[in-house]
Amino acid sequence: AALHEDYRLHAGDARWWSESMVWYGPGGVGTAHSSLEYSTHWLRPLHAAFSNVTMAIDIVVCEGSYCGAHFYLYGIHTGTWLGEEATGKRVSIRCGAHARIEMGKIQEGWMIVDFPLAFHTMGVDLFG
Repeated sequence: AALHEDYRLHAGDARWWSESMVWYGPGGVGTAHSSLEYSTHWLRPLHAAFSNVTMAIDIVVCEGSYCGAHFYLYGIHTGTWLGEEATGKRVSIRCGAHARIEMGKIQEGWMIVDFPLAFHTMGVDLFG
């Protein structure tokens, strides 16, 4: 439900996250120490930069208090994202997410984002 609301519905309110959660984001984005920071520093900029966002979930695995997911986000790059101005291209963003859940709320989250792939689909070679 959190993946669906955070990325597909553009809710941006992070309602599945504990208010005192910690989110360990990828380099270039950083760490959030509350659901408000997570929404402000990750979700809202992502939604502002991409329109027509779709998501393809490859796998979700849960055991006990932990869940992990591998998924792709796809969207049209219509706004500035991580310093790159809009390209109008359809961008693929590959993600790996892990979460610790207690009492129905995400307490801690870890996110891996394949920035080289995302920027490559924007036409930017990060290694060149």
